[in-house]
Amino acid sequence: MDDLKTPHSNADHLNEVSGTSFSFLIKLLSSILIAGIVYLAFQALPQLDDMSLASMGFVAAVALVIGFFQVSIWFSTTHISDTHIYQTWMFRKKVAIQDIAQCKLIYVPFFSWIITPRLVVRVGMANFFVFYASNPQVLEKFLALVYKKSTSI
Repeated sequence: MDDLKTPHSNADHLNEVSGTSFSFLIKLLSSILIAGIVYLAFQALPQLDDMSLASMGFVAAVALVIGFFQVSIWFSTTHISDTHIYQTWMFRKKVAIQDIAQCKLIYVPFFSWIITPRLVVRVGMANFFVFYASNPQVLEKFLALVYKKSTSI
């Protein structure tokens, strides 16, 4: 039992809740959009002969960025514990709860299927982070954090 009190223990993770950042419907809609873009790209393939090397490089870079965003949407997860919020979307974000100056939960009732609920967090004077969540347990922890921070001010 004494080893649970050490700073390197996994006691922080006992109350951790995690879930997907985006709902299945948002993942499906973004996949349909990407499929449409790919379809139109294949329609434009005959015109690649007329493109310069720089233009083809630009098109390849745009395709890579679009693919990166799509994979990020598919596999992103949000974690919240008593000490930290962590998200693996596009770029990994981690914020200590004790460092949060302000936070606001943006949730549109009846439209969460298309507008993903998010927690906007301000750390310090100018650092803002946005954490997306579609998992109900993560949203409950977000709401509890917002109430905790609003009552402590």
